[in-house]
Amino acid sequence: MMKIYQAFCYSLLLPLFSCKPKEEIKTENIDFPAAYVVNGGSNTVSIINLNERVVKKIIQLTDLGRFPHHIQLSPDGKKLAVALPEFDFTQSHDLLHQATDKKGGIAVIDALNGKSLLKISLEKVNFNAIFSPDNTEIWSASANHSGEMYVYDANTGILKSTIPLGADPSEVVFTKNGDYAIVALGESSFIVAVNTKLKKVEKFIKVDQFPTNVWAVSDGKIYVENKNLKTVNIIDPETLNFDEYIDLDFKPGQMAYNKTLNELWICQAGDNKVAYFERKVDRWVLKSTIATNDDAHAITFSKDDKIAYVVNQKGNTVSVINTVNHEKVTDIPVGLNPNGIVLRE
Repeated sequence: MMKIYQAFCYSLLLPLFSCKPKEEIKTENIDFPAAYVVNGGSNTVSIINLNERVVKKIIQLTDLGRFPHHIQLSPDGKKLAVALPEFDFTQSHDLLHQATDKKGGIAVIDALNGKSLLKISLEKVNFNAIFSPDNTEIWSASANHSGEMYVYDANTGILKSTIPLGADPSEVVFTKNGDYAIVALGESSFIVAVNTKLKKVEKFIKVDQFPTNVWAVSDGKIYVENKNLKTVNIIDPETLNFDEYIDLDFKPGQMAYNKTLNELWICQAGDNKVAYFERKVDRWVLKSTIATNDDAHAITFSKDDKIAYVVNQKGNTVSVINTVNHEKVTDIPVGLNPNGIVLRE
């Protein structure tokens, strides 16, 4: 009789204890200011809580592809695009051209919960994937001797256009007004401007020999990275002309502009530094450098320009830098061989 009574009491109390308070229920939602760091070596995306400066979630990409490379947030802040090239870009350029059996791909991920939304397959290795400024398309270029630009519907993944480019396209970026997609042709002395409405090449822009990448910097200009000659060419997107350059004593990597400080920051590829430049008499002049971690590879600024986040590809970390006093605050461990970062604040 006592056992029956105890069981009855337990049945009355069970609903009270099985319903946890709302704040204790675990959620998959990424409801905090976040940095998304893509890790080529571990096939993951590390999601950093920017308030706590720790990795709070890891997205595993192994089922989607290998060696994920660079990452882009959609204009509405709801989706991520990651290239899946099946090739490790930390290897040499020559090995890339021997990898004729490798294919490419694009993963589209929900930025709010980390779930996979879409996978797009490419016949050739690709370098990055980027949403168009109007959020309707995804653009990516094949990194081979007969490179082509592929334009996909951002929602369905259906191929809309294929545009011949030239030898060895790399990073695809857009001009601020969205009129042109810009990409460097690594086996030439040109970058290409593709008219986004007409879906055709409008201009080949002469730059230094063997340009390695282009970066759309927030001052509105297009910056051409030339690792081979240790220079940067600056393109005016209104005229599509090369109108300025910077000579360096290091190999440049990704770069970003800090509007508040009027400074241009450039990663020193293969080194543990980022250099920052100030504007003097209409030219960029080196001001100083900041120690990061091994192989400063990618950089972005917080919305208020007070913090810089630098991805260290060999150090497997993200350096957090105070931009006001130009000092490193901390290094956040992430996955293996990180190569790209975007913020959603």
